[in-house]
Amino acid sequence: MNSKVKQLCSYIFPAVGSLFVTYLYNVVDGIFVGQGVGSAALGAVNIGVPFITFAVAIVAMFPMGGATIIAIRMGRDDKDGANQAFMSALTLTILTAAALTIIGTVFSQQIVDLSGARDLGDEMRRMSADYLFYYSAFSLPMLMSSCLSVFVRNDGSPTLSFVGMCAGAVSNIFLDWLFIFPLQMGVVGAAVASGLGQVFSLLVLLSHFIRKHGNLRIRRFTIQPALIRKICKRGAPEAVTQLTTPVTALCYNLVLAALIGGIGVSTYSVLSFIYSLANAILSGVAQGLQPLWGNSYGKQDTAEMHFYFRCGNVINFSLSVLIFAILAFFDKEAIRIFNQDRGLIIIAAKALPVFALSFIPMSLNLIFTSFLYSTKRTKQSDIIAICRGVVIKGIAIFSIPIISGSTAIWTAPLVAETLTLILAVFLVKNTKLVYK
Repeated sequence: MNSKVKQLCSYIFPAVGSLFVTYLYNVVDGIFVGQGVGSAALGAVNIGVPFITFAVAIVAMFPMGGATIIAIRMGRDDKDGANQAFMSALTLTILTAAALTIIGTVFSQQIVDLSGARDLGDEMRRMSADYLFYYSAFSLPMLMSSCLSVFVRNDGSPTLSFVGMCAGAVSNIFLDWLFIFPLQMGVVGAAVASGLGQVFSLLVLLSHFIRKHGNLRIRRFTIQPALIRKICKRGAPEAVTQLTTPVTALCYNLVLAALIGGIGVSTYSVLSFIYSLANAILSGVAQGLQPLWGNSYGKQDTAEMHFYFRCGNVINFSLSVLIFAILAFFDKEAIRIFNQDRGLIIIAAKALPVFALSFIPMSLNLIFTSFLYSTKRTKQSDIIAICRGVVIKGIAIFSIPIISGSTAIWTAPLVAETLTLILAVFLVKNTKLVYK
């Protein structure tokens, strides 16, 4: 194994693992709630997902923007400048997390009503507000652990980043079982279990800075408005990319609640949990490549940069085909992991293969987006991310049921990802790489 391939693996595997474990929190909640409380509770958890994933997406701007700047500055051997970017991004994360804690707890009922809960039964509406309230109460450790995971990985400790997220996931699984089955706490127990799991994860990740490993340090810094703007600019494509989850969930919840009702929302809930894990794997590859692209850009090594770009496309395409094949062959088995309701299994199993086909073009869109913003082509990356995550997907979800009927709604992600891929290929081929 040559040095480039070894370095590629050393960053991709921990990145995939860390992001997979991050998304696993909600999925584990879904599994325990679906099996221990029922399909109505499963739908209630999904109603809270748009706000939760919206918070994760917004805050993703800061660590990913900061990490991009850090990688380039490290490539130039500017350690002080790299630490300035780290502390600025960390502070922005803490302030935003505090604001989201207040919003999510004070306005939990209003938020779930905007997500479609007002069209559902009283029980599902109440449970969705309870879940969001208690989940939001842990916004600070949740968003801090996600942020520090990126920086620990970029600071030369990708394994510790993965271990930290695993520590949180394992504790979350145990606490989900404890709170939902023996203690019968329902959706509240699931939310509290996720929050406490994030606390354990955060403690592990903080050990990297307490023991002073790597080059980044938690210390006093000077506020630089220009640097803050740069962090937000570099991280905006990743934030928009992550926004595809809450936007898709919100659009689906609104349309399905109106057309089909609770069973439609519960069906999408299962599909969204499966989607989030696939997205974690494919986004993890793109995030793992980000510091390698940034470092190559800082050294102005174009050949190395394009080598990692080709590798990313091959890896993500292969993974997406494998994921689709598994879900197509084991559709009913995948649904039964979340719930045993026969009606839900029949509906969701029919939708899953069509829904999962969108993972193939999505895998390439994620690589193109990350590659462009990692090499200072932020405008082109923004175009891909906005079209994929918000504009085209939102239009497709609302318009396809009108044009082809409600059963065709599950083709919307495939249509949106395919159209975006055509645009992405055009932008990558027609954008000149400039070192600056």
